[in-house]
Amino acid sequence: MSTLTLYGAHISPYVRKVRAALAYKGLDYEHVFVVPVGDDQPEEFKANSPLGKIPLLRIGDRYLSDSSVICAWLEREYPDRPLLPTDNFEAARALWFEEYAGSVMTTAMGGHLFAEVVLARLVFKRDPIQADIDKAINQEIPAIFDYLESEIAGDYLLASGFSLADIAVGAISVAMLHSSHACDAARWPKTAAYLGRIQNHEIFASLIAEERAMLASFG
Repeated sequence: MSTLTLYGAHISPYVRKVRAALAYKGLDYEHVFVVPVGDDQPEEFKANSPLGKIPLLRIGDRYLSDSSVICAWLEREYPDRPLLPTDNFEAARALWFEEYAGSVMTTAMGGHLFAEVVLARLVFKRDPIQADIDKAINQEIPAIFDYLESEIAGDYLLASGFSLADIAVGAISVAMLHSSHACDAARWPKTAAYLGRIQNHEIFASLIAEERAMLASFG
């Protein structure tokens, strides 16, 4: 088995997604901290991340960029603990939720909420953009919760059980958790219970604890 090295910052939802997938499949890897801004990235990252984005996965002497591409490779390379259902339609649904999480949810919970509530002062050294926070809390995130409330099938997003869909949605929901914003259980009972279940899942709980400690150290 080739040695795996993951390049990226812990608090990136895309890096978190790959770390959760690696943990679910029980794979060991080295994690190299990289932020996609500035000029101090490792040379191997600059040379092998065509878009300069994280995450980047090194597999022996080969490289893969993009969290969805990396997760697709992990699924094919390590099929023993699958993240996609055997039913083709359900597998496609899992991929849809991965896309939804990486686009709609990441814009709201990552770009408009976490980036402004947490990163604005901590990393960017500026005041938060309150309009972005308000848009996320009052418009975007409620619409996401409305959608998830209608889609959750039992304990997870798919009736077949835990899947890539839950890893993708769970990964970005952690950004909301770090921003001290919770799902209103009175308005979205299924979604609140689901997010709590996912965030307390063993593969996310350890990542969340690690990230909280890291964020506290910056404070």
